[in-house]
Amino acid sequence: MLALWSIPIGVRILLTFLVFVALVYILFRFRADKNPAQDSLDLLEERMEKGEVSFKDYLHAKRSRGK
Repeated sequence: MLALWSIPIGVRILLTFLVFVALVYILFRFRADKNPAQDSLDLLEERMEKGEVSFKDYLHAKRSRGK
């Protein structure tokens, strides 16, 4: 069986670096999925609920986006 100390130090450092990069990639990927960017129509709907935009303006923006 191959012992860990028999692997050259350069290979161990490279493998450690690759594992670290893979973990960082996976963590950022899952974090991005949990916090999706809001759609502009969602933001406009929130502004309409607050009274900053009229319902007529909201419907016009929604129609212009084709939804």
